[in-house]
Amino acid sequence: MTLFSTTVREFWLWILVVTVGSLVFFQSPGGYSSTSRAILHGLCAQTPSHTFTFNGERLPFDARMTGIYGGLLITTIVLAARRRLFCSGDVPRPVIVGLAFLVGLMAVDGFNSLLSDLGSGDLYRPNNIARLVTGYGAGMALAVALCWLVSASAWRMSRPVPGVKTIHDLGLPVAGIAMYGALILLGPGWLHGPLTVLLVVSAWLTMTLLMLVVVMLVFRIDDRIRSIRELHVPVAIAAILGICTMLLLAGGRYWLEQTLGISNAMM
Repeated sequence: MTLFSTTVREFWLWILVVTVGSLVFFQSPGGYSSTSRAILHGLCAQTPSHTFTFNGERLPFDARMTGIYGGLLITTIVLAARRRLFCSGDVPRPVIVGLAFLVGLMAVDGFNSLLSDLGSGDLYRPNNIARLVTGYGAGMALAVALCWLVSASAWRMSRPVPGVKTIHDLGLPVAGIAMYGALILLGPGWLHGPLTVLLVVSAWLTMTLLMLVVVMLVFRIDDRIRSIRELHVPVAIAAILGICTMLLLAGGRYWLEQTLGISNAMM
């Protein structure tokens, strides 16, 4: 039996969920661009003036959220490549301080941008590059926290070592902002599609990881999971719950906007 057929047999639910989700996404009326903005509407303000564009076409997330979900996806990929995805050991204090510093930078930039939008003055002129970079740093911190949370929940299959042992382990994700930022700032118009898909995937991954923790705790299977194979059904359920949550949040925001007459279209 080939590796491909074995993978399909053992993880067919994952393949089915991703396939159906992809078909719905790309076949929805209005195209992938409007569909992605609709799906992510409940997760982001999507303020046009705070959003990067490609040949006049906006990304589905504003600059800060583009940074957050880009940083989260890249950091998660790096952890997976290093086989650090399922590590439940306590993260060393220097790493926690460093990640907290990155979150703090985003908070400072966010408040500065808010004060500017409110016309109350600012520390410096807000710009989308600062939103992207500080958001990326916060996304790195979120990735480390989420991976640790999932690992601590599925503790029987996790290794009792830190996923990030030293500050130097964050070097590759930090370097990733250079490539990621260059793609967004200098990339050709055709890159809008791939980046949009990556942002939707990153948001779905984030919600799936959160729902996976909920699924394991609600069904009390956290002490039974000993391998990736035993996560087959829980992850599939979590992925479905994740996209349902995203759609509910988006629908709720659309309803509130219509009910209260709120819109950010002119911001």
